[in-house]
Amino acid sequence: MMKAAPVATTYPFYAMDTGLRGPDVPSLEKKVALLAKLGFAGIGWTWNPSEAESLLKLLEQYKLQLWAVYLAPFMEDAPDKALLAYISSLKGRPTRIELALRSKKYKPSDPEGDPIALQYAMPYVEQAKDSGPVISFYPHRSFWLEKVEDGLRLASKANRSTLGTHFNLVHWRWQNGTDEKKILEIGKKHIFCITINGMKDAAIVSLEQGNYDVASFLNSVQKSGWTGPIGLQSYSVQGNSEDLLGRSMKKWQEVTRNW
Repeated sequence: MMKAAPVATTYPFYAMDTGLRGPDVPSLEKKVALLAKLGFAGIGWTWNPSEAESLLKLLEQYKLQLWAVYLAPFMEDAPDKALLAYISSLKGRPTRIELALRSKKYKPSDPEGDPIALQYAMPYVEQAKDSGPVISFYPHRSFWLEKVEDGLRLASKANRSTLGTHFNLVHWRWQNGTDEKKILEIGKKHIFCITINGMKDAAIVSLEQGNYDVASFLNSVQKSGWTGPIGLQSYSVQGNSEDLLGRSMKKWQEVTRNW
């Protein structure tokens, strides 16, 4: 079957691998092939050294990008040596190394942990340099790095062009976020990626479902002047991946048709 080529855009739309856990995509190749078939720009992938080399080969085969590599380390630990080495193979790629930082000592959002967080992140920053990949803090509910404001605070302190933060819609909403325009205004310089999803109250659903106005959120993003990759979050959504991602892609195309 001929695969659909991703549409060129200032907002490359990729799927996080949380949406590739259905029974219809049991192998890494089937996951990548499905993304190409549906027109996604690539994948956001959870760090797994055993898949690292084969994933890059598959993405090259299907002409897709590795937009993100996710990991959730404790910031008091040493950086992952295997990931540091892998960053060298990402030269020329627009990959975001996503750091969802946890702590053994500090409570969520405690700024006393900032020096340790930056100390943890800097080896990745130095390894990437200006080769293409960048480092992006990943706010996650109940983690030390819990809020997008935490990521913005750290990025501002570091003042490095290759160190920024994600703006994760679901985790922001779980923290009672209501004014995305303000976040986009104050953080546009440091936001490296935005992830979106449908929401039914507090639950993640496919993009076209739920009672949260994701179209309004996306229009705020577009009007803010921010540009960059946008990832589809599908954590815990059940069913076949092709159905889930296909419906979400259709909604994305409807919302962004006139951008």
